[in-house]
Amino acid sequence: MCGPENTPIVNALKKYIDDCTIRFHMPGHKGRKNAHNPAAELLGERVFASDVTNVPGLDDLYQAHGVIKDAQGLAAKTFGADFTYFLVNGSSCGLQALVMTVCRPGDKILVPRNMHRSILSGVILSGAVPVYFKPEYDWDYNIPLGTRPETIDRILDCHPDIKAVMLVNPTYHGITSDVPSIARTVHARNIPLLVDEAHGPHLHFHKDLPGTALEGGADASVQGTHKMLSAFTQASMLHLKGNLIDRQRLEAVLRLLQSTSTSYLLLASLDAARAQFNACGKEMVQEALDLAGYLREKINGIEGYSSFGVEMIGKPGISGLDPTKVVISVRGLQVTGLWAEKWLRENRGIQVEMSDVFNLLLIVTGGNNLSDADSLIKALRDMSDCVRQGGAKADLQGAVAQLNPFPGMPEMVITPREAFWNPVTVVPLQEAAGRICAEVIACYPPGIPVICPGERLTSEIIEYLTVLRNLGMHFQGCYDACLESVRVIK
Repeated sequence: MCGPENTPIVNALKKYIDDCTIRFHMPGHKGRKNAHNPAAELLGERVFASDVTNVPGLDDLYQAHGVIKDAQGLAAKTFGADFTYFLVNGSSCGLQALVMTVCRPGDKILVPRNMHRSILSGVILSGAVPVYFKPEYDWDYNIPLGTRPETIDRILDCHPDIKAVMLVNPTYHGITSDVPSIARTVHARNIPLLVDEAHGPHLHFHKDLPGTALEGGADASVQGTHKMLSAFTQASMLHLKGNLIDRQRLEAVLRLLQSTSTSYLLLASLDAARAQFNACGKEMVQEALDLAGYLREKINGIEGYSSFGVEMIGKPGISGLDPTKVVISVRGLQVTGLWAEKWLRENRGIQVEMSDVFNLLLIVTGGNNLSDADSLIKALRDMSDCVRQGGAKADLQGAVAQLNPFPGMPEMVITPREAFWNPVTVVPLQEAAGRICAEVIACYPPGIPVICPGERLTSEIIEYLTVLRNLGMHFQGCYDACLESVRVIK
């Protein structure tokens, strides 16, 4: 049994609700289930009572001295950090803050090409100059993998003035790199290693999972506590270890970026998620591992599907694997993952985490159960039968065949910040070859940029984006979500 845990923010919030019934402060709903409010009917009165502001006894996120300071201290102890900061603007804010902390205008930062677009936002905000590197790639599943330490070493030799290195670990698909070796390579230059660990807050809690970024020697990591633990959406944490990050500057940047209207619903959910996993994390992760293993075994026994596991470890760029991320290739069905995602949702009421041209991605946590798994397995069998019987509404094989491998890295003509501030014009995508892109174009999810501001559009990139558009991929970061046109430097 999991024992009781100290939850400073949750306890203080409960005390305020119990002690104070008349509110002449924000927010406007006054903690009551007001009439004619559809949200109140959906969520219930207790949610509104818990939605408070920085009143006495509840501390201040940006000058933490009471319950928030205590809760962050407990989180640092739980996750093995020297300092932990609660984030109410998502992991995106934490990644932007790290880039802005270590880079000033004109400073170089080494960033992976499979970065989330929020890292690029941090580059634009800081005025840093990105030096991109490509991770390894798996051509069977068409997904990015981890990064070899040799790649980092080689680029740092070519660019000795780089101020920091950013790594994505684990990837959206659960692939991890050799973080300890990369950390030694980076620290040999006396610069910090920053890790986008948004999909890895659970790694700390089970020995059968890859180690965390901090355990591997990273100086800072950002974790999406809502992604794999039980915090509310947009609630994340930023962890620091060592002395290569200027903590005063980081705190100043967080004050600059985060909302001054701090959500105590998000803060309380971070406090509670930390307490829950500190007490029961090993058991909850074990449940997820067992369920993911069961799913993977059954999926590989159904015609048309495949799902990789720990047998991938040891291949270039794959130091470890988080098995709770279950990737399902649907190439054998000769349909796209986009079509499969829609079929599961519309015909069986099942929503996966994401889909791409060739795959579905499942995130399995202790919040799932055996009934969920069995329902998905039956649905996949039914979908396989449906496709074989001609149930796919369109022949997608030809469209998929047109898709070239992920295009090569384009030329960076000007920095992302320069591109952001330059005058722009809008041109049809098919007429944009040779122009300098003024926006980020990323398939979402996972939010990995195909092209970044300041880079030259090529015929290869335009062809790749056109095929993805015709297959129904969703784009973010760009002005025209349908991608008929693109913003370019005027």
